[in-house]
Amino acid sequence: MRRDERGSAAILVVVLLPLLLTIVTGVVQLGAIRLLAARIASAADLATLAAADDQDAAELSRTGALRLAPDAEEVARTYFALNLRQIAPHLAIAPEDAAAQADVAAFRTVPAVDPVTGWRYDHPTVRIVASVPVRTPAFGIAFSPTTVLTVRAASAPR
Repeated sequence: MRRDERGSAAILVVVLLPLLLTIVTGVVQLGAIRLLAARIASAADLATLAAADDQDAAELSRTGALRLAPDAEEVARTYFALNLRQIAPHLAIAPEDAAAQADVAAFRTVPAVDPVTGWRYDHPTVRIVASVPVRTPAFGIAFSPTTVLTVRAASAPR
């Protein structure tokens, strides 16, 4: 006696298709999050480099020593917002708000230890620690539709 197994493959596909689609969607969303994290980290790195490169011209011409400009924190914040504008459609808040909420510090006297990160700086350094919420619509079905990505960047003139 033989059983009729016609159509069992179709039933198996119908049953497993939602699981397969969920897994593929999750993998694609995780890849997008990784890409956004790299772009946000790059924006923070570029902002600290711009702030560290903005030297105190009077001190440089007077002593020849590299010193951070008095407005280094504001320069870092401004460039961080400008760099985040490239990915603004993927952010859950405006780039300017993300930059305003970032913890930006300039360590002008060295050696210094950063109380937030624990890093030791042997050169005058500008540091950004930012938590940036990004849109994750695929996760919004089961989880929160936003994910907060935290990045840290520091740069010093040499």
